[in-house]
Amino acid sequence: MYRIGFDAKRLFHNTTGLGNYSRSLLRSLKEYYPENTYILYSPSITYNDESFFFTKEFETVTPSIFMSKSFWRSHLIVNSLVEKDIDIYHGLSHELPLGIEDTTIKTVVTIHDLIYKLFPSDFPLIDKKIYDLKWKNSCQNANAIIATSEATKNDIVKFFKVDPKKISVVYQTCSSIFDARFSEDEKNQVLEKVGLPSKYLLYVGAIMDRKNVLSLVKAYNLIKNQIDIPLVIVGKGRDCQKKLMAYIEAENLQDKVFVCSSIGNDVLPIVYQCAEMFLYPSCYEGFGIPILEAFRSGVPVVISNVSSLPEVGGDACYYIDPYNIESIARAIMELHENKNLRMQLVNDGFEQAKKFTLKEFANKTDMVYRSLM
Repeated sequence: MYRIGFDAKRLFHNTTGLGNYSRSLLRSLKEYYPENTYILYSPSITYNDESFFFTKEFETVTPSIFMSKSFWRSHLIVNSLVEKDIDIYHGLSHELPLGIEDTTIKTVVTIHDLIYKLFPSDFPLIDKKIYDLKWKNSCQNANAIIATSEATKNDIVKFFKVDPKKISVVYQTCSSIFDARFSEDEKNQVLEKVGLPSKYLLYVGAIMDRKNVLSLVKAYNLIKNQIDIPLVIVGKGRDCQKKLMAYIEAENLQDKVFVCSSIGNDVLPIVYQCAEMFLYPSCYEGFGIPILEAFRSGVPVVISNVSSLPEVGGDACYYIDPYNIESIARAIMELHENKNLRMQLVNDGFEQAKKFTLKEFANKTDMVYRSLM
């Protein structure tokens, strides 16, 4: 039985990627390995329905109101870890506190991706400098590293010169909310509430260069007169979203392409289930949770043939070249016109999703912990 501390900042403050990873992991460990003690460390807590669960089920440690939250997370947290006899500390999002390597506490850090190295234009210069300093330090000092995919593991070895034996690949999963099924009335009510049509093509994710959303819209523009179904983009961004909206306006696509930046997790499962297909032409992903969300929602999936995406998609997806707009357009047309292919991908998707369970997620992570003790 171990006492394990976690960097829970993302768990309490991120509603998407890193937050979903943290929440799924803690839920799974609590369910499948209840003999351990899990303590959450966060500079602050955002209270909502999900966070109430974690503050109720787990001991949570925050700094006093007089402390600098960032300094506490990077430095002073070590004192609390020692005081609470923590055996293992797990940095859930790339970072470890400075000085923890001078204690007897074993350390694990999860590296989700090295996107800032591969797509530097998506990040401000100061952010890239900070990431390089913190993430490299974490990889060098951690007793064990968890990578979310083989692709991410290869990037860690390439950029940080880490011994591959130190890195374990642990695939994550998605929330069980995507297993729920809804009546036609419930679907129609939600679609009317959020202003969406009854059937559409769907993309879910951030709007940024590497996500390739503009190429998706350009591909759709090529076939807009051959396909009587709109494209819905659920996500938001900064400069990339402005560029995307400018293109939509310039090409008079306002009635065919809908950009929705405020779809909540409470209705997202229905938004998935009402889609004819899910399109994810990303140029790079550390894992790609939306693929699993689409699988479990019963939606056929089109994804890129690069980075970690084939690891997640397996044989259950229609693959495209993300750098070829015609390739994306062909995939949309073929899948739209071939109902049997769509049904086959739906069935294959359900089977592929079974490989990424909460139990397996917890088991592989616990194996990393046990290897250190």
